[in-house]
Amino acid sequence: MAKQQFGYVKKRKAINRIHETQWVLTYQCGLNTASEYCSLGSHAQNEANLEQKIQAIEIFEKIGVSNIKLLGGNPTDLPEIDEIIVALNESTISFVVTDNAMNGPKILAIAKKIVFKKNSGFFFSLDFLDENLTNSIGGCSVVKTKAAIKLIPKLVDLVPLLGVNTVVHAKNLDELPKILAWITKLGGYMNLCPLIWGKWDKFLYRTADREFALRPEHRPKVEQIMAILLEMKRHGYHLACSEKYIVSLAKVCCRDDCFGWNCGHLSNCPLLRVNSDLSLMICSDLQGNQVKNFKLDDLLDPAKYATFQQTWLNDNDRLYCASRHGCYWSNVWRAADNFEEGGSFVK
Repeated sequence: MAKQQFGYVKKRKAINRIHETQWVLTYQCGLNTASEYCSLGSHAQNEANLEQKIQAIEIFEKIGVSNIKLLGGNPTDLPEIDEIIVALNESTISFVVTDNAMNGPKILAIAKKIVFKKNSGFFFSLDFLDENLTNSIGGCSVVKTKAAIKLIPKLVDLVPLLGVNTVVHAKNLDELPKILAWITKLGGYMNLCPLIWGKWDKFLYRTADREFALRPEHRPKVEQIMAILLEMKRHGYHLACSEKYIVSLAKVCCRDDCFGWNCGHLSNCPLLRVNSDLSLMICSDLQGNQVKNFKLDDLLDPAKYATFQQTWLNDNDRLYCASRHGCYWSNVWRAADNFEEGGSFVK
């Protein structure tokens, strides 16, 4: 076992199947805003066509993927989104379309036209319920939130699975229990997506806004809110995170050193991050100097699948990022928690 200063890299002969996929369907965005998913210039130049996307779904099935998050851009901006959803409906894979509620009319039309399978549906950005909270973390968060508040109740009887992705930051902590109560009453789920700062204000790939940073001084408040959310979860409220994740959130995000959470310590690749051209990625910010050379169909070969997993662990870009300070978004941390919990992103 080779020890790194920022974690361990284990060599494994057996394949540990990855159950969760985060698939960037497109970088198209009808709002004319830049996608926040890849700020490294790793946007795919040639996005897969419909035939290739249908083939990708077949590959996901063959390699044992059980959950897919469809990302963008805005997936519902794709003219072929209906065909993609139908193909996923006919597969063994549970899926959620993570989209912008400002596409409400189109999303409603899809939900009325297509019967979604069990454990599949839509997730939307929603960061507050109090309309007086208009501080935006960027990415049109305020208008997206207000649109989601209006759209979600209209989808309750149309889609089996509804949920909200809530960015956790210093200015919306008191809103979190309110959001959980609201979405649970509607039958949906809440996912916690904290921004991880540590003491950094500048990341390798992003500049953090100090105004929203979860600093060490916020830890008592975060611990208080997480305790409330944990108790609510235990009483049946629909919080789509494991108890371990909830309990760890304050410690992970409100650090008193310069490191945020990073994936350098992982001994397994916890997710398949698939770009819109069907090349593979490290995470939302990083394509990976070595990982980018893999395409999804490479994973049909067991030997290449194992090589990809080892390459993900040893990719120079990933290890450099982890050695510097770590993640900005929590999606790899969450995927790692899902991996340990058995692969489901709805608990």
